Amino acid sequence: MSETAARMPAPAEAAGPERLIYFSDAVIAIAITLLALELPTPSGGVHGNAGVLGFLGEHAAEYVAFLISFAAVAMHWLIHQRLFRYVTGLDGRMIRWNLLWLLMIVLMPFTTKLLTSEVDAFQVQFTVYAADQALAGLFLVLALSDLRRHGLLKPNTPIEAIDNGTEFVTAVVVMFTLSIPVAFVTNWAALCWLLLPLLRKGVQLVRRLG
Repeated sequence: MSETAARMPAPAEAAGPERLIYFSDAVIAIAITLLALELPTPSGGVHGNAGVLGFLGEHAAEYVAFLISFAAVAMHWLIHQRLFRYVTGLDGRMIRWNLLWLLMIVLMPFTTKLLTSEVDAFQVQFTVYAADQALAGLFLVLALSDLRRHGLLKPNTPIEAIDNGTEFVTAVVVMFTLSIPVAFVTNWAALCWLLLPLLRKGVQLVRRLG
């Protein structure tokens, strides 16, 4: 019995990268579906073209928040599938980072709905949403770093692809993190998200100097 147990692979070794990728794809698909399900639609009390257009205008902020969250989830998925195809194996720590990343992804429908809800608590609403986005990026960066640190990538992996993906997600983390304190000064904190191109250049510069 002990010899059989000794021959059994560790959980991290038993779970191949393909299973992790398929599982991650499924979770992301569910998160995107939940995002769409939260979109407000006109009820029976809305009548005529003018009524529908008025309803859509009243809920414009929710539709914009949906597009932002959809773009964020899509960005995470694109980088994940683009880089994880080079993975040859997994370790327990990387799996944990990936699960924490997925946790932040599945929370996005909730944090998006909270951000656009009609409660008078902008700082809390914005902080929860931005923190969710920042943590999702952080956990993805940590997963990618773990892959490189433990040599879990194929020999022909284009390092520039890993670097570019890591730089972009790092800039996203910085962008959302910086917007949190700004939210306590102004309700226009979301404008900080327009700084992403500049922040990415800054991350690239820091990496090269380092």
